[in-house]
Amino acid sequence: MRKPIFLVLILMIFSCQSKKSEKTQNAELNTEIEIIKPESLVLNDTVVYLSGDNDLALIKLTLIPNGTFDFYMSIYPEPMQDAEPESDIINSNGIWSGNGKTVLLDFAERKKDTLNLNDLFDSNYKEGNEFKVINQNTVEIDYSLDKLNIWGISCHKSGK
Repeated sequence: MRKPIFLVLILMIFSCQSKKSEKTQNAELNTEIEIIKPESLVLNDTVVYLSGDNDLALIKLTLIPNGTFDFYMSIYPEPMQDAEPESDIINSNGIWSGNGKTVLLDFAERKKDTLNLNDLFDSNYKEGNEFKVINQNTVEIDYSLDKLNIWGISCHKSGK
């Protein structure tokens, strides 16, 4: 009588072991591999790039937390001119996206005139890799920097 009970116990132990290893294998199979994606830049406050004192223009690039941006540029008149012509003011906007290192600015298409990003973001005036013109409506800026040269004018980053 002892032998059949002993055999039953041994079979139960082996049976439990195989079920335990099946559960372990199933758990390993069901574990998904976590793919780490680069984090999107999320702004809690408005970020402004504002030109410092100069004789050429007032420039203001505003990144808004909702994913939009505004660009304003007022070119100062020549000393001999009486009034500032309207054509010397540029207002534009668009949407931005980015990560902690770079921000992609996608300017909205303008109907009246064309905004030449190669003139605004002139590679002759950039320091290092602070920006890169992608196409006629898109420019990528280095968000990690505290200043950008827009139209050859230093614009310093600050939060509101």
